[in-house]
Amino acid sequence: MAARTRLITLDTETTGLNANKGDRIIEIGCVALDGRVMKSMPENHLQLFVNPEREVPEEAVAIHGITTEFLADKPKFAEIADQFLDFVRDSTLVIHNAAFDTGFLNMELARLGRGAIEDYCDVIDTVKLAKKLLPGRAVSLDALCRYYEIDNSNRTLHGALLDAELLAEVYIALTRGQDTLTLVNEDIDNLPPMPKYEDCVVIRATPEELAEHERILDICEKKSKSTPAWRKLGAPAEETAEKTAAGV
Repeated sequence: MAARTRLITLDTETTGLNANKGDRIIEIGCVALDGRVMKSMPENHLQLFVNPEREVPEEAVAIHGITTEFLADKPKFAEIADQFLDFVRDSTLVIHNAAFDTGFLNMELARLGRGAIEDYCDVIDTVKLAKKLLPGRAVSLDALCRYYEIDNSNRTLHGALLDAELLAEVYIALTRGQDTLTLVNEDIDNLPPMPKYEDCVVIRATPEELAEHERILDICEKKSKSTPAWRKLGAPAEETAEKTAAGV
């Protein structure tokens, strides 16, 4: 089977913690990544509120703020199942503590005789990924937001779409690193030739990309407590450019 390369972060809110004891999904939030970029376009976002056909306990409302009254006129899962599956089909779902969310999704799909979410999508669990990449660190969504300096100040209550958006930023941060700086597995004598300068196409970074680059360098500098090599090399280049522009 070909790899499912479209990435979608997903989160759910529920009436409780146990799908096997009658708890139900009340909100689904999804964010589709454009490559490795999260873009604020309506077609990349999906938020579905679901009537769970049961009361939402007060202890659950205290976590996500979604009440029985609010959900009373919302569609049942059977009515939004096709819309949801059409959005996520043939993608790779990125989920924080995936067993919880897939357990609820599979319970809802099984009620309709629609199989399991794994029949439609691959799944990446960012809890497992974070534990592998950041051994010994706390790996809750809030903890990872703090570690990568992702603004989660709006997260006063849990919300599926908000958490899916934060998870998209966390996943990008988790997976942006270079695994190795060595060439031990490369055949150095048979590397492809460098292209000619005139054959290269230079694509300049946008102001937004430059600002994000500086933000990442700030994080690197703070965590390493030293000036990143990029900035050590970049400063002379900037000075040279300024002198050239001034005709010095």
